[in-house]
Amino acid sequence: MAFSPQKLLDVLQTLPVPEQYWVAFSGGMDSTVLLHGLATIRPELSAPLMAIHINHGLQVKALEWEMYCRETCARLDIPLTNLQLNLRPASGESLEAQARDARYTAIAARMNPQDMLLTAHHGDDQVETFLLQLLRGAGISGLASMPLIRDWQTGWLARPLLEYSREALLDWARKEELQWQDDPSNERLNIRRNYLRHKVIPLLKDQWPGLINTTARSARHCAEAAILMREVGTADMALVWDEGKPWQMMISGLEVLSLQRQKNLLRYWIRHQGLPVPGHRIIERILSEVMQVQQAGSPLLSWNSAEIRRYRGRLYLMPTLPEAPSEEVRLHWDGSRPLKLPEGLGRLLVRTGTDWLSEGVDVV
Repeated sequence: MAFSPQKLLDVLQTLPVPEQYWVAFSGGMDSTVLLHGLATIRPELSAPLMAIHINHGLQVKALEWEMYCRETCARLDIPLTNLQLNLRPASGESLEAQARDARYTAIAARMNPQDMLLTAHHGDDQVETFLLQLLRGAGISGLASMPLIRDWQTGWLARPLLEYSREALLDWARKEELQWQDDPSNERLNIRRNYLRHKVIPLLKDQWPGLINTTARSARHCAEAAILMREVGTADMALVWDEGKPWQMMISGLEVLSLQRQKNLLRYWIRHQGLPVPGHRIIERILSEVMQVQQAGSPLLSWNSAEIRRYRGRLYLMPTLPEAPSEEVRLHWDGSRPLKLPEGLGRLLVRTGTDWLSEGVDVV
């Protein structure tokens, strides 16, 4: 399908009306097309248009890209916010993932409630994301890939170019004689997304020309299934969960459900409490090792920054407890103010009328 600014406007008019649009403008071809398309239809937009550029400091030409974004936005009379990141990934940490998380965190800090962030993800990006999730063995939520719009922060994140292929955007950019910045890291085949982009997806398109549309349809089916799973999780949670004790769950209530609903409810509960959802092996170990242990046992299972244990017929979910402080720790306390304990163990407070602190005490 050919791209045009009018079709872009048609998509935006199906979405909620924000207080302000923010375009994530990297300077690459995709975001350049999005920015120019929005500039063309700006008189018909329902909210002001802003652009935001993130300088990750990871490329030799990062300052050139930033200047290009400044000049482009000045020429189009679109206000631009430039943000500088200083990324220092820890050993073994994905630089790509850290850059993505830091980028979205920085953008969110600049946006106001009811604003909408527009990104230039397109149909080929959707195919890449779907295949990456598939090859990772992701579940329904992962295979849902990238929706057109989702709630984000106190506003929305929208991807109005998902219906278009990279070729369609490139055709429009060339017709309009646009200029953009090419990121050399996009050619590095040791990055899995790039390998799919350059080596795998072209072969798939040769055999299945409708790859973008069929992948998008599968992603929508997965998104609908994920919504149903959340609705089932919500209903099951109401049967076995005590709202006054959100970190506990009665095992007897969980056991009456089918195995599939037990797994779904555990994932729903863990996600609901804001903890990282574990993979299928951990879920199966919770069901087979933690739940099935003899009543007298108190098993514990940990993953990432979370842990779950069984005690007296209940599952207890919590963030991973810090290691016990060294036995050498000794704190002198006179009770005049709260004492902050090491390793995130909390604080000690004095109750009114206490007289045993006249000379202070040692906390060990």
